[in-house]
Amino acid sequence: MAEPAAVRNVGATPAPEPTPQAPTATAASAESATRGRKICPGCHRFNAAASAFCADCGVALPATSTVPLFGGPAGFWIRLVAFIIDAILLALVQALLADRLGISAGNIDHLPWQEGLLRILPELVFGSAVTAVYAMIMVGTWGGTLGKLILGLRVVRHSDGGKVPYGLALGRSLAEFMSLIPIGLGYVWIALSPSKRGWHDYLCDTRVVYAKAR
Repeated sequence: MAEPAAVRNVGATPAPEPTPQAPTATAASAESATRGRKICPGCHRFNAAASAFCADCGVALPATSTVPLFGGPAGFWIRLVAFIIDAILLALVQALLADRLGISAGNIDHLPWQEGLLRILPELVFGSAVTAVYAMIMVGTWGGTLGKLILGLRVVRHSDGGKVPYGLALGRSLAEFMSLIPIGLGYVWIALSPSKRGWHDYLCDTRVVYAKAR
């Protein structure tokens, strides 16, 4: 007579429960590859992380995402508004500091242009230094000047979307003179460039983007 199943299983060692498997490196890398966006090597536009080809020009995209999930590039007009906000703030601060330090040029309308230039030169140099230090601290620490932060913009590295270090932030601020000197053509280039970058952005490998995906 066959023994009941309950009798046969008495004393048998229970089978170990299956332990959950940790995600493999391949799975983890595949998951991380879906976070962020890809930059097209042809037209420099943002594309979704899952895209294999650029939606604008059709060029093959990198295998993994190269930029964190920011919004698209900020255009000329919103960057102009940010520039105006910063210019007003800096003008007030520079005028106050120049007056305190005794380097304010004062009224130079009645002076010959050579003497007027000599009177205003210290204030111009001082103002340029304040602007450069302001941009270095703000961009290096918070990712943007006050005007950009108010409008939801960030300055990031173009190559990988990473944070701009202090040295590069200072260099970018000084490079803006290259955009300003030829009647502002380097700034106008933001409106003309498909990637919406000024000359100083090209020189310093940066771009200005929206902080949130749009």
